Amino acid sequence: MENKDDILVNYLRVTSALEISRAKSGHTGICLGSAPMAYSVFKNALLDRSNPDFISRDRVVFSAGHASALCYALLHLFGFDVSVDDLKSFRKLGSKTPGHPELVTPGVDAMTGPLGQGVGMAVGMAIAEEYLRNKLRRENFSPVDHYTYCLVGDGCLMEGVAQEAISLAGRLRLDRLIVLYDRNRITIEGNSNLSNNEDVIAKFRACGFSVLHVRDGRSVKAIDHAIRKAKHSSRPTLIVVDTTIGYGSALKGTAEIHGKALDDENVRILRDNLGYHYDDYVLPQDCDEYIKKLLRSKDKRLEKYRKQLSMYKAKYKEEYDLFESFMTEKAVDFSKIMKKVITKEEILDFRKKGHEIFNCISTLYPNMLGGCADLAPSTRCFFDDEGYFNNDKSSRNIAFGIREHAMGSVSCGIALHGGLRAFCSTFLTFAGYMTPAIRMASMMNLPVLYYFTHDSLAVGEDGPTHQPVEQLATLRSMPSLYTFRPCGEREMFGTLQFYFSHSSPVALCLPRQKIDRVEDDFEESMKGGYVISQCWGHDITIVACGSEVPLALSTAKLLLRDGIKARVVSMPCTSLFDEQSREYKDNVLHRDRPIFCIECSGDNVWYKYATNPNYVFHLTSFGRSGEYHAVLEDFGFTEEKFASFIRRNLRYARREGTSDNEQKR
Repeated sequence: MENKDDILVNYLRVTSALEISRAKSGHTGICLGSAPMAYSVFKNALLDRSNPDFISRDRVVFSAGHASALCYALLHLFGFDVSVDDLKSFRKLGSKTPGHPELVTPGVDAMTGPLGQGVGMAVGMAIAEEYLRNKLRRENFSPVDHYTYCLVGDGCLMEGVAQEAISLAGRLRLDRLIVLYDRNRITIEGNSNLSNNEDVIAKFRACGFSVLHVRDGRSVKAIDHAIRKAKHSSRPTLIVVDTTIGYGSALKGTAEIHGKALDDENVRILRDNLGYHYDDYVLPQDCDEYIKKLLRSKDKRLEKYRKQLSMYKAKYKEEYDLFESFMTEKAVDFSKIMKKVITKEEILDFRKKGHEIFNCISTLYPNMLGGCADLAPSTRCFFDDEGYFNNDKSSRNIAFGIREHAMGSVSCGIALHGGLRAFCSTFLTFAGYMTPAIRMASMMNLPVLYYFTHDSLAVGEDGPTHQPVEQLATLRSMPSLYTFRPCGEREMFGTLQFYFSHSSPVALCLPRQKIDRVEDDFEESMKGGYVISQCWGHDITIVACGSEVPLALSTAKLLLRDGIKARVVSMPCTSLFDEQSREYKDNVLHRDRPIFCIECSGDNVWYKYATNPNYVFHLTSFGRSGEYHAVLEDFGFTEEKFASFIRRNLRYARREGTSDNEQKR
C-alpha cells in the first residue's frame, strides 16, 4: 500500500505545478524539490485553520518566498481558507494567492520574497516567543509557547541579512527556532559552487546551532524524525535536507527548472514520473481520512491549550491580565506625561532628552521590545530599568551588535509575531543597510519604530561617510512609512503619540548636536505640519523641520530688520501633512505668497511646497569633514547665509517682474 504521506507530497507537487502552469509564471523547481520538507513542517506544526492568527500557533516562514505556489497548496490541504479557485487564480491581480507570500492569504505568517529577509523575520518571531514565554510562564505553562519554522534555500543563506540573523540567533540560543535548508545546490545561474563553496554546516555550528542532516530529501519520515529531534535541542537547529530541484520533472536537477512554468506535456511527464494520476487539484480520496486525522490531532492540541489557558487565567489573574494587555492595543494621552518632561532650558540636548522621553513609555507600554546596533551609548535608545535580553530573556533591550541588516528584519519579525511592538536604533546614515527590511515593514504596515540619530551634516568631524544627506529622501519615498524630524520635545511626543495610535512603521530622526529650544506644538505636530511662528501681514513663509526649525526662526528675526515679514512652518512629517485636507494645507502654507524651504539634506520633497524651484535651500552634494559649526557654515546653513539666499531670490523675482506662480507656470 502506497504511503499516504508520499501521496500527499505528490499532490502538493502536481498542484503547485498546475498553479504555475495556469499562471504561466512562477518557480516550479523549488516546489517540486522541497515539497516533502514543507509538508513535514505543516504536518508537525501546531496550526489553527479556523483562527490563523492564534497567538500560540507555530510560525512558518517561507524565506524562500518563490515557493509560494507550494505554500498555497499546503494551506489548502490543511484546511485554511484557500480554495481551489484561489489556487487557480495564482498570481492573478487581486487574488488571495499572489506571486510571493503576502499577509492577504490566511495562514501566511510573513510577507517574503527578497531572499534572506524571511530568515531575519523568523529570528524576530523566535525572539518575541522567547520573551513572551519567559515573561508569562508560571509553573509549566505559558500562554505563548511555540516553535518558529523557517524554510530556506541556497540563495537565502548567501544573503548578508540571513548571515547576520543566524549569528544573532545562535548567540541568543533561540531553541524554538528550526531552520530547514532545502539544499539542492542550484541557483539561477547554475550550480551553487559557481559562486559559493563554503561549508554551511560548519558555519551554523560555529554560530551556535545544532545541525541535523537528512540525506534523503524525499523521505517525510526522516524529516519528521529530524523535526522531533530539533524540538529537544537547547539551541536553535538547522536541518539540512538534501533535495533535487524540479524533482519528477524532465528538467530535474537543472537551473532551467528554477523559474520555469511547465506546459501540458511536461505536466503529463511529471505525473508519469511521480506515478500520480488523480484529478487536478482534487485531494485523493484514499487520503481524505488521513488528512482529517492529522487535522483532528491539531484540534486536540488546541483544545488542550485552551483548557490550560483557562486554568492559568483562574490561578494567575495578574499574569493573565498582563497577557491580555499585550494582546490589546491601548491609547495613552501623551499630553499629560509630556508636562513632566519638558523643561525651560534654552538649549536642547535632543539625544539626552530623547532618551528621557523614550523611557516615559517603558511602564506605559511593557510590550515594547528592541534595541540598538551597538550604539546605545550614542543614540541613547534603551530602557534604563531593563537589562539585556541577550542575558535575561525577560528583559526588553536587545543588543543586536553591528548587524543593521538583520536588526531591521528581526524587528519586522517581532512586530509580525503579535503582542509586541518593536523598536531599533542606529545612526541615520546606516538606514541604507536597513532599507530592504524597512520596505517590508512598510508593505506589511508593521508597528516598528526606527529610532535614528545623527541626522544631518552636523555630524561634523566623522565626515561625508556619516553625514546622511540622501537617507531622508529614501525614507520619505517609502509608502506607508511616516518619517518624522521633530524640532522639540512636544513634537517628539507627538511622534510617539502617532506611532502608538497607528499600526504603521515610523522613522524618528533626531540630531546629534544640541539645538536652540523652540515653542513647538504637540497636537499640531500630529498633522505633519503647522505654523510654529505666525507673522500677520507676512511677506513670505519659511518651511523647515528638525534642527533647521531654530535656524528658520532666527532667520525670520534677521529678515524682519530689513522689513521682510516671515512666518515659519514646522513640518516634522511631510507624508502626514500631505494627508491633511486641502483647506488645512492651504491655511498652513499660504501659497499666494513666496514659500521658501530649508533642510540639511538632499531630499527633493521640498520642491512641491516651495512656490519657486529656486526657493529650496538644501544639499546637492555630499558633506565634508570638520567641526560641525564650520561644516554648516561652509554649506550655508547659518541664519546670515540663509537670509541672504532669501533676499537674493526676492530681489531677482522683483527685477524679473514676475510672481512666483507665474514663474512656476
